Amino acid sequence: MSQASQLYAALSRYARASGRAVSETVTLYAMEAFLSRLAQTIYKDDFVLKGGVLLAAYRLRRPTSDIDMEAVNFQVDASHLLAVVEAVAAVTVDDALAIDAARTEVRAIREGDDYSGLRVKIFAHVYTSALSFHLDISTGDPIWLAPRSVAVPRILGGEFEMLGYPLVMVVAEKAVTMLTRGTTSTRWRDIVDLRNFSLTHDFSASELRGAAQRVADFRQVPLTSVSVATTGWPVVAQTKWAAWRRKLALTDICLESFDNQLADVIHFIDPVFTGTVGDVDTWDSSTQRWATP
Repeated sequence: MSQASQLYAALSRYARASGRAVSETVTLYAMEAFLSRLAQTIYKDDFVLKGGVLLAAYRLRRPTSDIDMEAVNFQVDASHLLAVVEAVAAVTVDDALAIDAARTEVRAIREGDDYSGLRVKIFAHVYTSALSFHLDISTGDPIWLAPRSVAVPRILGGEFEMLGYPLVMVVAEKAVTMLTRGTTSTRWRDIVDLRNFSLTHDFSASELRGAAQRVADFRQVPLTSVSVATTGWPVVAQTKWAAWRRKLALTDICLESFDNQLADVIHFIDPVFTGTVGDVDTWDSSTQRWATP
């Protein structure tokens, strides 16, 4: 049995053990392998990782089908991104990933008023399994605190290092998005991530407020109560929420009741956004409370 076939068999075993689809697992592996190779190229410091793949660096995982990154130190255009893909494809490493750089597609993307950039479609194989995934590249978004080097664990062991969003900025972007989209949002993953971050990490009120204020200023929205912005959302969202969490097999990492899920997020975020906690206060994940040290 070749090393590539052994690797694919290991991915199949991982998928069965974790209750995930093999195709989903292979795609996640391919995205991790792509980033691991990127970290070995001259372009490694041109991007700051964010989005679903980054979550593993903060001890969380959930399904994702794309790589989200912020471009830094260069002007984002199709020719530069194509050169990046070609460089990644050319990295020599025995990881069973074959990237068809010639098929790469680049197009503009815009999702509402808070996201714009370029979407790069990558075509590849892992062993004999054909797949594709996207790189969503944004530019100009504020990042505070400064980007930091993060170690991202891979599903079959090992890790890669690259620049990543600080956790406080991940939380700030997701929470401000709740404000801007209100009851029309279908970004269920943000509600999952925010609650799980509150369960597993401690936070400084001043840092979270500072990061959120920068996001809100950039998007030109006031930093106000998430509770008010989402009034009535559970009534219209419960059916879609239930279907989404079943479809993605996420029943083990989020609550059945959207009302309860949202209430936990509001309990975490609103005191910071409304100013009812002071700058010296900290979020204690073990007690689920903001408190003064």
